[in-house]
Amino acid sequence: MKQQIHPLVALACLVVITAGMKASASIVNPILLAMLLAVSVMPLIMWQQRKGVPDGLAVVFTIVIVILAGLGLTVILGLSVARFTQKLPTYEAQVANLLHGFIDFLSAKGIQISKLKDLGAFSPSNIVQYAVRFLGSTISAFGNAVIVLLLVVFFLIEFTALRRNINDGVVPADTWLAKFGTLGGELRKYISITALTGLYTAVANIILLVILGVDFPILWGFLSFLFNFIPNIGFFISLAPPVLLGFIESGTGTAVIVLVGFVLVNSFVENVIKPRLMGKELDMSILLIFISLLFWSWVLGAIGAILAIPLTMTLKKIWVIMGNSPKTVE
Repeated sequence: MKQQIHPLVALACLVVITAGMKASASIVNPILLAMLLAVSVMPLIMWQQRKGVPDGLAVVFTIVIVILAGLGLTVILGLSVARFTQKLPTYEAQVANLLHGFIDFLSAKGIQISKLKDLGAFSPSNIVQYAVRFLGSTISAFGNAVIVLLLVVFFLIEFTALRRNINDGVVPADTWLAKFGTLGGELRKYISITALTGLYTAVANIILLVILGVDFPILWGFLSFLFNFIPNIGFFISLAPPVLLGFIESGTGTAVIVLVGFVLVNSFVENVIKPRLMGKELDMSILLIFISLLFWSWVLGAIGAILAIPLTMTLKKIWVIMGNSPKTVE
């Protein structure tokens, strides 16, 4: 007969698992991030296999690419963050000049806002520190770059071996391992296409920022790639830093061009390129996406927002597998 799990027991298990993930977020985040990256580059191994490249050579070639790209990106981001930190006094002075000019403009119009000068939250130093904390919380997820890269290597080896064993029949198709191994098709497609379109967006944004002379274009391009994994609101989060920096450095004209350019690039990628690659819309409502973002951000922090959709998709697939594979008892 079918073995049923009481809803309260299932809820209790979910609470315990969630509490454990939240308490161990510093350990769980690199593992989940590495798994996301490994799934993103798995199509490269599969493409080589279709071309007749042996499994071992395909894995080695992909690992070399991942390590070189990862180390290169880590160095570039590290230098960008270091330079950004060094320029903080300059940005603070520029913000102070802008605020004073704004206050003088309003005063000339007869608007008395002297009380705002006493609000510490609006001081230039605090405004800059808000930006630093935002940037730090985002980049911190990649702080253990070496560990993440090593985990990506191990995941690639395991995923390739599991896929080969399933195809060769070494792992029976009716086992849990085989079913969990095959659930990654839709997830892999979503992650790889999201990563690819995010790369298109990042490159276009970097070119625009370089042309306009906005500082740290690679850093802001990386953020646009990263937040491409956050549906609906990720674009607006990645848009804010370069627009504000363009305004601080060069004035309203540059900020408007950055804003319009980012919107045009994102609209083209999301409405033209991504639908053609994805083939169909994400089978998740806007409400579920928003709840997923809130929940996983609360559990895992900033990296939870990036992993929210893949994690939710995985849980949905596991739920379907469990529902279609009832256990029996003697």
